[in-house]
Order: sequence, then C-alpha cells, then structure tokens
Amino acid sequence: MHLFFALLASVPQGPTLVANVNDPASHGTVGDSLLSLDEAIRFANGTLTTAQMSAAEQARIVGTGTMLDAIVIDAAVTPTITLSAPLTDFVGPMVHHHVDILGMPTPSGVLPVLAGGTHPRVFTFRTYNVMLHELRIQGGQVGIDAQMQPGASPTAHMAEVMHCELDGQSIAGVRVHGTGLDESMVMLEHCELSNMPIGVLIDDSTAGGFVMAEGEHLHFDMVAVGCRANVLGAGGANMSMFNLFRSHFDMGTTLAELRRAPTSAQQFMFRIVHTEAHCSGHVLDAEGSAAGLTMVHHHHSDFVAGQGQKAFLCWPRTAQFDVHGSEMEFTGDVAIAANLTSPRCWQQNCRYHGGTVTIDVDGALPNLLWNHYENCTIDVPALARSPVAVRSSELINTTVNSAAFLAPVTLQGCLQNGVTTSGFVSSVAPAPAPFLGTTTVTPAEPRIGTSVTLATDLPFGYGLVWDIAESYARPTTTMEPVRFYGDPATAIILPAMVLFQSQLVVPIPNAPTLVGLEFYAQGITLPLLGQAWAPVYHLPRGSLVRLQP
Repeated sequence: MHLFFALLASVPQGPTLVANVNDPASHGTVGDSLLSLDEAIRFANGTLTTAQMSAAEQARIVGTGTMLDAIVIDAAVTPTITLSAPLTDFVGPMVHHHVDILGMPTPSGVLPVLAGGTHPRVFTFRTYNVMLHELRIQGGQVGIDAQMQPGASPTAHMAEVMHCELDGQSIAGVRVHGTGLDESMVMLEHCELSNMPIGVLIDDSTAGGFVMAEGEHLHFDMVAVGCRANVLGAGGANMSMFNLFRSHFDMGTTLAELRRAPTSAQQFMFRIVHTEAHCSGHVLDAEGSAAGLTMVHHHHSDFVAGQGQKAFLCWPRTAQFDVHGSEMEFTGDVAIAANLTSPRCWQQNCRYHGGTVTIDVDGALPNLLWNHYENCTIDVPALARSPVAVRSSELINTTVNSAAFLAPVTLQGCLQNGVTTSGFVSSVAPAPAPFLGTTTVTPAEPRIGTSVTLATDLPFGYGLVWDIAESYARPTTTMEPVRFYGDPATAIILPAMVLFQSQLVVPIPNAPTLVGLEFYAQGITLPLLGQAWAPVYHLPRGSLVRLQP
C-alpha cells in the first residue's frame, strides 16, 4: 500500500482530479449508482462528461481541475472487475497529459484483479500518456495491447506498466505493434508474467516507424517465450527493439525469439543485460535477414539452454548481424552466423560450459578475448570466410576444429589444457598456466545491518583488489576490452589485496536510507610475478548488490 500512496503523491501538484472506481462490472451503465473502470477511461478520453453521469457517479470523481489525473481501483472496494468486453481504447485527452491507472492493494498486498475471460484484450493503449500500476490482469487473449501513432506524445514518452501481474493470457501478456509510421513504445518495470505462451509480443510492420518494448525487473514464470518479435517492417531511419534488464526467466522454453521476413529492411535489436534465463529450449534464437541489420547485444547474463539446445543462436549465415556480448555464462551450444556485410562479431570475458561453439562468419572478424571454454568444442564450418582469433583465453578439455581454409582458427596466448585440434588451427605463444580468475558475491540482496561476502578463486601468482560502486541503470556495453557496470566516479576501493581462494566479509550499516540502493562489486586482478602471457589487468565478472530492508 505504501507504493500506492507514493504513486498518488507523484501526481502533479495543483488541481487534480481522481476517479475512484467501485463497479465490479467493467463497463457498467452510465447513470447508475456505480462508477465503472470503462466509464472512468471514457471520462479520461473526454468522450464521457459529468453531465451524463448520475450524482452517485459524479461523487466518485473527486478533486479539482478539468482533466483526469488518476483512476483508482481499491481492492477493498472492488477486489475483482469482470470484463464484459475489452476496455475502451485509452487515447487520453487531446493535449499532453498523463493519467495513472492505480490499483490499491489490500493491507496484505493482494492486488485488485481484472478478469479478462476470453476477450481479445483487456487494456488497449493508443497513447504514451498512460501509466498502469499495481493491478493483476488475469486472462484475456492479450493483457495489454499497445499501438501508438507518431506524435502521440510530444515528449516521446513510453507508456508504463509497473508492479503489475499478468497471468493466464492465451496469446500474450503484452502486445506492442505498429504499421506505417507508428511509433509504439511500452516500458514494463517490476512485473510478474506467468502461465502464457508469450510474455511480450512485438509485431512490427512499420515503414518509417518503429516498435519498442523495454523491461526491467521482470520475472517470467512458466511463460513459453519471454519475447517473440515478428519483424516485417520496410525499414527507415528508426530501429525497433526489445531491451531487458535485471530480469529472471524460469520454467519456460525460450527467453527471446526473433523471426524476420527475408525482405524486411527494418533494423532490430535485442539488448539483454543482467538477466538469468533457464530454458528447456534455445535461450536466444534470432533469425536475421540480408535486407536489414539485426543487432544482438547480450551482457552480464546467465543463459542456460535445455538438453541439446542452444544458449545463443543467430542464423542464417546469409543474414546481416551485429553481435556483441560480454561477461556471459553460457550453458549449452552457441552458434553465430553472419554475412559479408555484418559489421561486428565479438564475445569477450565470457565462460562457456559443455557446448559446441560454432562460428560461421563471412563479415567482421570474430573477436574472442578473455573467454573460458570448458568441456567445449569450437567449430568453424567449411563455408566460413572470416579468420577466427581466440585471444588470451583458457581452453580446458576442449576440441578446436576448422574445416575452412579461408577461416582458420588461431589460438593466441591461450592456456590449452586437454585441447585437441583438427583442420586449419594454429597456436601462437601458448600460456603455460591459468590466468583468468573468478569472483562471486553473496547474497545478491542482503539486508541492511547484515553483511555481504566477496569471494575469489584466483590462479597462483595473481592478486585482486575489490571496488564497490553505484551501479549503472543502463551500462555502456560497447566498450572493449572492459565494460563498467558500476560508475567508476563513485567507486570505493577496499584496502586489501586478496590471493587464491579468499572470502572478504563486508558489513552493511543498519541505515534505512540505504534501502533500495544498488551497487556493483567488481574485482580487478593483476599479475604479481611478471607473467608475460597474462593480461596486464583483468576484470572478472562481478555482481549487482541490492540492499533490502
């Protein structure tokens, strides 16, 4: 309930008008004694006036002003609103004016429920100027349908959905789509999506427009596909995308899936950062096209594929891709294909476990640095045309094959322990000993007044210094060879260098002002014995630390 009051307090100061819904029927009857949710939406749109309402309905609209600022659904008053049809499209007033649709949970945290039944949609957004908070949308074919025309908001805001639960939709929890010059954008934050075939469905048939969905702190549970993007767009100066940050995907088939029309020239990007995905199928499955650039950016995430499935897949080899990833943990196969016009192909500071890594690239030279391959196969098929350099990496019980005369594999400065090679593979200046350490941080969400443990596993001859910095909400991930997930300007260097397998316990002050803050714990390793084969420094993947009450 505290969040509800915080949100209500965020409504602009001055004259405010709030509609308090009390009708358990979605549409109700204009002129009766109850104010329905659909009536409140029509009032916000300007298509229903107070003059048309009964005195009882008018009494449910409190405050002053000429335009509605918030629609409130109190779970103690209307615990469930049952839809008799999709709610009226939310278009808002003709001027730029945000409207919050706020659920008020019970003291025990139970959200008000919108029962969508089998209706095609529950909410329909046709403007950015709407924010949905603390509601449970149950059923319906699509929970939230969003399509916005260009210029629907002069500030180019995104429609927002926060602290909501979407469950049991038969097609998708959220559908974001567009045609022609549409510019459709939705932001999802702190939401639960469960028991549905698709969490976020992107349908892009734009020509000069774009479609965008962004998620942060999402939890997908028993969702078959987290995001399914169907890209048919003709292209233009804009880019469509799906961004995902700080999220979890459990008990589903595929985290992100892209399907493109061969002639689609629309640029599209998957950007996934700080996400854990445990899938029964492929984790990320991106189909590209030769006509339009497909960008697949993946950083600081754990991708665990199903048995015999791929943790990362870009195909076909005739498509144009921009692939870059870092600080990843891959469990399962990795397959990267790209055509001659592909601008970038790199994965750095990643760890690969028990899979086949296939590099089938004709364009940009694959840039593989500071990676750790264990019980893997690195394979370059015969049709590949771009030479593959694996630099300053560790290969343990790994097979390296290249069947391509024009795409040989060179192991440059790599540790090779139990490595077998075949085909066009060579080795330059092999490293005689391990040099890439690892770190772990537990717990990830400690309570104030407790502590966090910073642990290291370092090879002989290396030391590590810890720093803790305020985390970046949107880190810059295009830098090479290192990326910063915490702001260096705020970093605190812990006054100790650690060696080997160490544990450093850091107490957290019992200060309520710290609750909700997020930090990034990062180790910096240095060779202490002048090892010529080792990087002069290395940043093992660190961890986010979110402080809890």
